[in-house]
Amino acid sequence: MELIPEWAPNIHPMIVHFPIALLVGALGADLLSLILRRWDWLRPATVALYVAGGASAVLTYFTGTWAADSVSVPAEAQSVLTEHADLAWWTMWFFGVYALVRLGAHAWSRTRDLQTLQGLLLLVALGGSYLLYETGDHGAEMVYRYGVGVQQPEPKQTSVEPGLTVGSGGWQWQPQSDTAWTERMRWLEGGPSAVDARLDTLDDGRVALALTPRSPVTFVVPDTLGAAQVTAELNRDDFNGTVELLHHVRDTRNYDFLAVGGGTARQGRVADGARTVSDEAAIDGGGWQTFRAVGDGTHFRGYLGSELVTHPHGEAAAPGTVGLRIDGSGTVQLRRLTAEAL
Repeated sequence: MELIPEWAPNIHPMIVHFPIALLVGALGADLLSLILRRWDWLRPATVALYVAGGASAVLTYFTGTWAADSVSVPAEAQSVLTEHADLAWWTMWFFGVYALVRLGAHAWSRTRDLQTLQGLLLLVALGGSYLLYETGDHGAEMVYRYGVGVQQPEPKQTSVEPGLTVGSGGWQWQPQSDTAWTERMRWLEGGPSAVDARLDTLDDGRVALALTPRSPVTFVVPDTLGAAQVTAELNRDDFNGTVELLHHVRDTRNYDFLAVGGGTARQGRVADGARTVSDEAAIDGGGWQTFRAVGDGTHFRGYLGSELVTHPHGEAAAPGTVGLRIDGSGTVQLRRLTAEAL
């Protein structure tokens, strides 16, 4: 028997309301037990609700981290996901510790019946309820505003103006020329003469830019972004080497990356020339694949299609540019490269 129904993307939405109900119920019972002192049974019931609520908050937090790894999150919802995760972390710790404090205060005979202490602890819990509210609000926004975790039909292909389009929310590049694009890029390593480029017409009638590097090349679109998502649609079947999606690029010695080579995806950072890989994962498949790299504050994510493959954390990066680094032999086909501000 399956514990998770077929319609549910993961177990998180099935249990997320338990800590909300238990902790709100605990607050109500806490207030009533202060007013109706003759109802002795209310005080242990209140403590039991706090303990159950704190335990369910811990469980819900961890199922939430697993849920974030199992659903596709659109670019416009990445910042909301980051805030939701941070708030959930603080909520888990607050009510987890608070439940232990209430249990200890009730178990110790000297503090069990102190009405002043109970009142102060209730005020503390009311303050923590703001964390609970904000966490739930951000979670609801992801579902009801951005449709995260909601089963939706596949989006239809729409025609897009060819070439490079830069706007306030980022940019999109669908190659239309085998030479003109080189003038739009800022070259950090190598240059136009270090890579052979041609346009290939695909079976569906679209075109792809085929890039054959003679030496490592790095180029970025000269448009600075803060929190960002970069997406590349690539075919690496005829390439032996590494393709890196770069974001928060300041220069050749400082940038974040999602590197794809062979059957491995690696996500990390180059800082002052020192390269650090924070997370890596094996990847399958060939042909045309869509890779996404997200850098949003201290949260970093790497996707293959809609599947999250890497999810490291680290120090937030300064704003920078977005682009590609290609190092290897053979030919990489590029159909689309986009950067979206989060």
